[in-house]
Amino acid sequence: MYDPRNKKLELLTLQAFERRLSANHPMKQDVLKDLKIKYAEVNGENEIKYRLRLIDKQKFIVLHNLRLQDEVGYFQMDTLTLSNYFNTVVETKNWEGTVRFGANGQVTRIDNNGMKEGFQNPIDQVKIQALRLKRWLKNHDFPDIPIEYLAVISFPKTIIERETPQDIIPHELIHSSDLVFRIQEIEKNYTSPILSRNQLYHLARLLERSHCPVDVNLFEEYGVRSIDMVKGVFCTKCGALPMNRFNGKWYCQSCKNVSIDAHKHALRDYRLLFGEWITNKQARYFLGLSSPDMTKHILRKECTEMVGMNKGKKYRLGL
Repeated sequence: MYDPRNKKLELLTLQAFERRLSANHPMKQDVLKDLKIKYAEVNGENEIKYRLRLIDKQKFIVLHNLRLQDEVGYFQMDTLTLSNYFNTVVETKNWEGTVRFGANGQVTRIDNNGMKEGFQNPIDQVKIQALRLKRWLKNHDFPDIPIEYLAVISFPKTIIERETPQDIIPHELIHSSDLVFRIQEIEKNYTSPILSRNQLYHLARLLERSHCPVDVNLFEEYGVRSIDMVKGVFCTKCGALPMNRFNGKWYCQSCKNVSIDAHKHALRDYRLLFGEWITNKQARYFLGLSSPDMTKHILRKECTEMVGMNKGKKYRLGL
């Protein structure tokens, strides 16, 4: 199972970004909203991966979060299953509440609070992805292998309804619990292999090599400056800011909590937001320390690699 995109890391980064963004910043609510969506994405992806554990690994190769380039631009597939006989593009929808299908493909979601929101028809979305994949394969000289498509609701409690008795719920729309069984049903329609085993492995490797990752810069995306990030060490018990360091320990003025390693969380925030390398000066500023020696002691203990000399020395942060 191949997945070039680490959504868990994306979630951790957005969590750190929200945690460090000042409470009165005008983009705070937007970040909180996107964080909720990211939680749903991670949970939805985990659900799909869990269901696909049952797929026959001797017959199918599973790829996740592929982003490919074609003559139009870029297109992304949540999940793609490959076999000698057919491929299946899977679009995941992390919808909760009730989803209603109306006339002309209209889709309305009613959340658990009764709020209504319209969405693009997921079948139209995944059909376009399948079409673009078919053209991509043709441009790379692969045989014309059938491409099926499914839209999968990741939350098992989501209710799917018709807007009126005359409206139709697409056959390609399923719950995640039906995913493997539906692929097995589709498999029965194809009895003649299109790709040899070598061609199948070659296709999987080519797709992996052709993946085009997106380099997301949260500061640019939200129009936030680094100075908008709050500095200091959060209390590991009550969350107050900042903790103060004396005699090798961190002290919280609010709840009197004492910690010997509260700085670990702050250094991880720095790693997620600003990168894996940090100087003594940057660490002092971010941790709220005044002593270079105290900071050096922390960095030497927490970091496994150092480069440079004197004031130019950098320390490598892990996660």
